Amino acid sequence: MANATETSVSKPPSEYTPRAWLVIFGSALGAFCSVGFINSFGVFQEYYLQHQLKGESESTVAWLGGVSIFFIFFASVASGSILDLFGPTVILSVGSLGTVLSIMMSSLCHEFWQFLLAQGVLMGVSMSLLVVPMVALVGQYFKVKRGAALGIVIAGSSLGGVIWPIVINRLLKNKSVGFGWTMRIVAFIMVPLLTVTCLCCRPAPGTQNPKARVSDNESATPQETKQAKRLPDFSILAKPSVRLSCLGFVFVYFGMFSPFFFTTSYAVSQGFSADFAFYTVSIVNGASLFGRILPGIVADKYGRFNFCIIFTFLSGLIALCWTKATSVAGLAVFCVAYGFTSGAILSLQQACAAQIATPQTIGLTVGAFMASASFSAMANVPISGELVGKYGYLALSIYSGVSLLVGSLLLLLARFAQNRKLLAVV
Repeated sequence: MANATETSVSKPPSEYTPRAWLVIFGSALGAFCSVGFINSFGVFQEYYLQHQLKGESESTVAWLGGVSIFFIFFASVASGSILDLFGPTVILSVGSLGTVLSIMMSSLCHEFWQFLLAQGVLMGVSMSLLVVPMVALVGQYFKVKRGAALGIVIAGSSLGGVIWPIVINRLLKNKSVGFGWTMRIVAFIMVPLLTVTCLCCRPAPGTQNPKARVSDNESATPQETKQAKRLPDFSILAKPSVRLSCLGFVFVYFGMFSPFFFTTSYAVSQGFSADFAFYTVSIVNGASLFGRILPGIVADKYGRFNFCIIFTFLSGLIALCWTKATSVAGLAVFCVAYGFTSGAILSLQQACAAQIATPQTIGLTVGAFMASASFSAMANVPISGELVGKYGYLALSIYSGVSLLVGSLLLLLARFAQNRKLLAVV
């Protein structure tokens, strides 16, 4: 009896409670509608160049994707801080409404500046209100299996990157539907999905903001009340591991999205069929789906920073081999390989941020990791378009690969800032 009692006491309760699974499900749907939709921009890039924005250069049209990514990342510090202070309900509701509105407004656009405001600024800001709360909430529920849980959530964006390009491409090809109704149909699909996200995503018990906890405690001293009303705890941003990680992801995002957005145009330049060119986006995101789940499961045991560094380095090497894919089979293999390794970066980045943060600063830390890369993520797409236009895809391949390799070295420094032992689980 004693042994049985000791076993039951020593064995921790499972983190995968029904409430936690609801948060994972709701967050994955939110990722499907937000980052998953952004991942399909390669389809819009090629379509706009042939239709609404036919007179614009490739680098100019690429600014639409760059600006939306910039605002998703840049506004993350604000959305993360709001989450830490007030909880997820209001911020998720506003983000959902803004996302649907931005897609509806895009259906009415004809000029570049109109697309920039609707599909760039409004969509990016709205989606930032969805992304950070989803990641942070899952981080609150999971400590031991955090990498696996976040991998499942981020995999929702990969699934979106597979399904949205196919849906959009099919609708655009249907002459009776057209561009306007294609965007409206997408928005109507998102309405019930984002409603489920808002209903399922709730904070973990015991992690409500300090102000709320003090207000519920009638015996709180005036000093405790005064401290509770302060701004979020920004001291977490002074940690060397946080600063080095943020700097590392600045370089990573300078080149990481280039294959996501330009495999379609690369396939067209190689003379491949238009159908295959459009499906390259889905292939990259399909492989990314597995890359966002499987490495996270293993990283929980062997170190999230360790695996993030490894997969960032591998992504850089694969990106350098991009222009060697000169056949349909070769390009498919490239898309699968790069999608898998880069998918691991996207999920492990959030797991690394949550690992460094405290429960009360997880929103701020996740937001800081994302906001630090906002300018490089925005610059990535138009720089890539300019390189392709002036120097070709070999220059883009080198640019993307070297950015990822430099980022992996900086992440290695961030890892050693936490533990200098070579074989430590970090």
